Amino acid sequence: ENRRCVALLALPTPYVCMLFLLAASPPPLRRAPPVMLSSATTAKSALRAALAASDGEPKAPEVLAAITELEPFSIPEPALSPLWAGDWRVITKPDFPDSLGRDAAGRYKFSLGRASFNMFAPQMLPVAIDSILNPSSAPAPGSPGAYEVIVKLDLLLPDASPLAATMENVAECTPVDGNPGRMAVKFGGGCLRPADGAPSEAWRDTFAAPGSSADLSRMQRFQLWVARRLFGLRRAEEVAADGTMTYEMPRAPEGYLDILFLDEDLRVTRGNRGSIVIAERLPG
Repeated sequence: ENRRCVALLALPTPYVCMLFLLAASPPPLRRAPPVMLSSATTAKSALRAALAASDGEPKAPEVLAAITELEPFSIPEPALSPLWAGDWRVITKPDFPDSLGRDAAGRYKFSLGRASFNMFAPQMLPVAIDSILNPSSAPAPGSPGAYEVIVKLDLLLPDASPLAATMENVAECTPVDGNPGRMAVKFGGGCLRPADGAPSEAWRDTFAAPGSSADLSRMQRFQLWVARRLFGLRRAEEVAADGTMTYEMPRAPEGYLDILFLDEDLRVTRGNRGSIVIAERLPG
């Protein structure tokens, strides 16, 4: 058991902890002085304005203060509400580690390894994030709901046109007993695939060895070894006929999301590692 704990401490702790969700208390955050607002509409407008002024940074003091003002207007027991379900689009900035800055279009860039938590290679290939979608379904009695993180991105090849791709991470979600504002989340797998559904020659050349660990650091290789031993991690060793590469983690650790605000068109959550995600419901 002690060896298991030591191994867990070696794992990375990035964005929403999609793959390695481990419970821990987030550090205290600096907040701007609160300003009391009179309605949900006013509070949501104030949050959107604060988010725009902070360039999408959810932990900016003015954004945290706006969230605090918005929380009292949330529907009661949000983890039990059917409003949880729907197609959501994340409006906070991507929170993957080690940003490479922005491209000419203003999109945030990361390495594929950092954006996929070392699930896909080549690890150092730069990618530009177009959007992050967050479709969810409500749990039913005896059956968990679904919580997905779908990242639309471009793979920035050094000597060729970008390759449009979709990266999906799929989790189960269940309301936590005794806490109707908290949703337990367990990510069990995901994939990276061509956005247009047809793998080009450049795609197959880029991912000739999808399960390779050649460009991983010693620590990253150790982390993957731990994930294989503890969580049953399996990564695809070859590209499927449709260009898809997958991973599975059948014994994934369980994290949670505290639902700070939820109504018909806005959702604000804070993960067990302190990551804050603000999402708006897509029309239709």
